[in-house]
Amino acid sequence: MFAFMENVEKPPLGNRKSYMPITEARLIDEVERYIAQPEFSSDVQVALKLQRIFYLQYSELAAKLETDLAAVLTRLDAAKSNLELVKKFIDNPGEEFQSLVQVAQGVFRWVTVLPVEKVSLQVGTALQMKFDLPEAEEFIRKDITSLVKQRLQHEHDIDFLQDQVNTIEMNLAVLYKHGVDKHNRVTQDGLGGP
Repeated sequence: MFAFMENVEKPPLGNRKSYMPITEARLIDEVERYIAQPEFSSDVQVALKLQRIFYLQYSELAAKLETDLAAVLTRLDAAKSNLELVKKFIDNPGEEFQSLVQVAQGVFRWVTVLPVEKVSLQVGTALQMKFDLPEAEEFIRKDITSLVKQRLQHEHDIDFLQDQVNTIEMNLAVLYKHGVDKHNRVTQDGLGGP
């Protein structure tokens, strides 16, 4: 029933590396040249502070993406359940059946579902529409396809964001090591002097 989901591909990225506007982190390869830039005034601590800011921004964005992905997955599960129910109505016209329905959080009840020819589906945040069963099936399939694309996009962006976080973590380590080495050199020169 859900085989069509396997054929859904994520939309093309074009010239971008992510679907969301995520700034790509640059690996610091030459520390001396990097901290010699005017905005850092050759101060390792200023460069470290900027990298920490990037790290916090990426972390906040990752939390948002994870929350959004969880919402997409919840909606996807609900859409799949809706498709199964509509399929059951289509395959067994004129038959009633028993179903377990959640009445409240953690409270369930068995109900008898009468045969239906139309169903109401939520098509927006505050809009419901009635559909004939075949139209409802088509609408839900399109919704599932859209949700699978969103899931793929979120997963791609989360992976890309993880790469950026890893780059920033390496930058922090390199800058910290450089700062420690510089401090040790200054300390040794100060102790070994006249």
